[in-house]
Amino acid sequence: MADMAETLRAELLAVLSANTSRLCDGLRAELARPFTLGPGRRLQFEADPWSWGITCCATEEPVFDRDRLSDDLPGDWFERAEEAGVNWDAMLADEVCPWFAECWQSAGGPVRFSPAFLFLHGYHDRQYDLECRCWVPAAEAFGE
Repeated sequence: MADMAETLRAELLAVLSANTSRLCDGLRAELARPFTLGPGRRLQFEADPWSWGITCCATEEPVFDRDRLSDDLPGDWFERAEEAGVNWDAMLADEVCPWFAECWQSAGGPVRFSPAFLFLHGYHDRQYDLECRCWVPAAEAFGE
C-alpha cells in the first residue's frame, strides 16, 4: 500500500504542479477585483472536496475550475486509491491546501488580505491558514 500511496501522491503532485500557473492567474484576477471585507471579516476560499474547484467566498467567483484536478489525474487514479485502501480525500487535502497557500503567496495575496483561509465545503469548523500553512479551528481563525 505504501508504494501505491507514493505513486498516487506523485501523480497528484504532478497535476498540481501543472496547474500552478492556472491557479496563480485565477488568484491574481480575483485580487484585482474591487471588493472589500466588512470590519472583522477575513477572506475565505471554499474548496469543494469532491471536484476540488475553489471559490472566493467574498465574491462567489471561482479561482480554480471545478473538476480540473479530477480531469487531469489519470482516469483510474481514484479507483487505484480505493483498491489500495488509500484515503484519497485526506491525500488531496494534505497536498491541495499547501499548494493553494503557495500560490496565494506567489500571487501576492497576503499583501492585500492577511490573514486569509481555505476551508473544505461542509467542514467550516476547520480553516486552513494560508500564511501559517496549517489547519486552525474556526473559532481561532475568526476570534469567536
